[in-house]
Amino acid sequence: MEKKLILVTVIAIIVIALGVFDAASLNNVNKNNNNTVNNTTTEVLNVTNVTPSDDAEKSTQQSSSQSSQKSANDPAYNSEDYVDRWDKSQKAGDNWAYTHSQPTKTGEDGHSYKRMYDPNTGESYWGYMY
Repeated sequence: MEKKLILVTVIAIIVIALGVFDAASLNNVNKNNNNTVNNTTTEVLNVTNVTPSDDAEKSTQQSSSQSSQKSANDPAYNSEDYVDRWDKSQKAGDNWAYTHSQPTKTGEDGHSYKRMYDPNTGESYWGYMY
């Protein structure tokens, strides 16, 4: 009889200990979730309060007008001169090809092709667009 009482007591203590441990673990998870939400909220609030300065707006306007001036001097998109300029830019490694749309064409077979550059050979070619 005493062994049964001791066994029941030990089992009861283990069950109570597991219950307390689970409750503590669940409480920690809730605290971590609250911290994450609070940190996210703070970051969002900081981002929404950012406003551009007058200098930044002027700089953006100047860049826009400069790029529109440059594009006025550029050859017409997909013209032979445009493709030549794109090829020269790829070979020279300047930024012109990266700031302009990649030339494309439709072949006699009806498929679309884009202008490609192989830096290993230095050759430009029309690549099949899938």
